[in-house]
Amino acid sequence: MRYRAACFQIQIRSLAMHSSRKRNIVIAVIIVVIVLALGIAHTLRKRASATVPASASASAPSSTDESVIEFTPGDLSILTRHTLSETLPLTGSLRAVTQAAVKAKVAGSALDVRAREGDTVKAGQILATIDARDYTARAEQSRGQMAAMAGQLNIAKQTLENNRVLVEKGFISKNAFDTAQSQYAIAAANLAAARAALASSNLSVADTVVRAPFGGQIASRSIEPGERVAVDSKLFDVVDLTQLELEAPVPVGETGRVRIGQTVSIRFDGIDAPITAAVTRINPAAQPGSRSIMIYIRVPNPAVTLRVGMFGTGSLTVGSTPNALVVPASSVRTDGPSHSVYAISGGKLVEVPVTTAATGEADGARWTQLVDPPLKEGQQVVKNNLGALRVGSAVRMAGQAAAVPAAGSAATAAATAQ
Repeated sequence: MRYRAACFQIQIRSLAMHSSRKRNIVIAVIIVVIVLALGIAHTLRKRASATVPASASASAPSSTDESVIEFTPGDLSILTRHTLSETLPLTGSLRAVTQAAVKAKVAGSALDVRAREGDTVKAGQILATIDARDYTARAEQSRGQMAAMAGQLNIAKQTLENNRVLVEKGFISKNAFDTAQSQYAIAAANLAAARAALASSNLSVADTVVRAPFGGQIASRSIEPGERVAVDSKLFDVVDLTQLELEAPVPVGETGRVRIGQTVSIRFDGIDAPITAAVTRINPAAQPGSRSIMIYIRVPNPAVTLRVGMFGTGSLTVGSTPNALVVPASSVRTDGPSHSVYAISGGKLVEVPVTTAATGEADGARWTQLVDPPLKEGQQVVKNNLGALRVGSAVRMAGQAAAVPAAGSAATAAATAQ
């Protein structure tokens, strides 16, 4: 009994110790989980506190950046007065006033081709020759026929003179004399026909020599030695570069402002200075499809620096406005039918509504005329298109401190903006 009781107590103690150890492990695990959770929460809180100020700093610019706009001298201009030339933009290509396609007048084989593209030729200069043997033989044949007809005419003339004497003496009848007269007329007609045939043959022989119709340059060559050419086939293109004209389309709605003699300033690629020309012709009919009118501008080319086909851009002066109050055309902002400019008043940027008139050129720049603007002559305006700017911002020039508005400048700016 005592032994059994002792064993039972030992078992109870063993179970108690095992239970206590298991409970301690569970408690330790719970403590570790709690510590880890607290550590993670602390870390997340720390990261959040570090992120929020950075975001706020990035999203909220400083008050200095919001209230100051910096310009360079090239960004600004002033309201000034100019004699404004109203112009109409033009684009077109050059063509020669005098140009010709030299074609073959006779068929045959090309024997000698002397001119090439780019060669300068004089009027009447030989460009090529065509085999003339056949045409020379025909000319000789015509010459022989003409000689025979001349002989027949002499015989008919002698017969007519003899018959005239005989009919006067009554040795032949009047009918015989009339027959002699008819034979003479026929012989004369045959001689004239033979003479014309000889002239035609001689012309064909002359046409075997291809000559330049006028002085100029060879633009293209379509023949090589030994090739056979047909009648009316093109052999050369000749152009006179000393007289060129620009062919430019003008919208139908603008043609009423175009007059012969108006001056045009034209620029060409590769030519430094603009060329002054004049309108010489206006096409009376609109071009199909484009509904535009072609005008022709005579372009002097004494130095032969321009070439046919060169593309030119220019402006046609259609009128002028003296002493116009203007701003650079690039400074005018357009919002539908409304126009405005950015101006500087009292050291602040203001946007001023304006009414525009003509846009034209003066001193090599494009200007827009303003009608009774609420701005003073000499007042600074923003010249370049810098996009939307913050109205009311202080203005400073690059490298300078921000301008400090004088007393009442805000009121001045507001009044100007109105």
